Amino acid sequence: MNVNSRQQTLVKSMRQEANDVISVELVSATADSLSPFSAGGHIDVFLKNDLVRQYSLINDPADLDRYMFAVLLENMGRGGSAYIHKKLRVGDVIEVSEPRNNFALVESAPLQVFVAGGIGITPFMSMADYCQHHNLPFKLYYCARHPESTAFTALLADRLGDDLHIHFDEGDRSKSLNLAGVFDAHKGAQFYCCGPKGLMAAMESMAGDKGESLITEDFNPASVLKEDTSTNSEGFDVVISSQGLTVHVEQGQSILDVLGTVNIDVEKSCEAGVCGTCVVGYLEGEPVHNDVVLMPDEQTSHVALCVAGCRSSKLVLDI
Repeated sequence: MNVNSRQQTLVKSMRQEANDVISVELVSATADSLSPFSAGGHIDVFLKNDLVRQYSLINDPADLDRYMFAVLLENMGRGGSAYIHKKLRVGDVIEVSEPRNNFALVESAPLQVFVAGGIGITPFMSMADYCQHHNLPFKLYYCARHPESTAFTALLADRLGDDLHIHFDEGDRSKSLNLAGVFDAHKGAQFYCCGPKGLMAAMESMAGDKGESLITEDFNPASVLKEDTSTNSEGFDVVISSQGLTVHVEQGQSILDVLGTVNIDVEKSCEAGVCGTCVVGYLEGEPVHNDVVLMPDEQTSHVALCVAGCRSSKLVLDI
């Protein structure tokens, strides 16, 4: 796996899906084919001014010639959604990462139950497509405030029929979806949730109370809890193998920040261990993996510099 490789893509189409929600369709800008993705997967999108954002792929994984994602305009965001809404145009060429998946289906489960809030519908679109193609039973609960601000309702209703339940609460918490009822109706299922922090927190609490299995996806750095970056109270040394340069990381510092002080530039985005942009290889050492990106087999050779610590006294990076 080359965690830092990029693909050149062309913006083929952009479409208004709801108030403040647009979809973007990408195709290859070269003779190379796009890399395949799995249901629930996402890509990093590299924009101007060093903006890097992560978006779930909303099209069918069986589509081998395009990627599609949707973006909610967040006026209080960090600039990525505003750039896509206001500056990205059909015909532009942009780079994207290889697809990754931290939200994969548990196909052995007897039933898949998806609970989406607002723009959190996006990963479930490819997951529902996959379930339909592979005869995996599923239910999709789509929570939103108002119809005019809710994307893809007609498309999903046409595709999913009785497996789709759309719930509008008009912004009134007293009208929220009865989550206890959802869990009680589908005991023993595999539950998934993506959406606002409040919804995911409520789902996590309810899953704990009911003794059910829940998987969540969250691209919001503010909601990621960083662990102590080092179990070594004296810190650790980081060696840049290509230069023979050694820097010291104190307890509480991030490797990424310390490398920046000696002009070692590593691409970064979330700085919370959820995107994978700053993942690099390592040759020696025992890193503490605090990210939610790397799989167990990948942790033996790669590390996310923004949140990683180190149990050993030295970590040698393959950069």
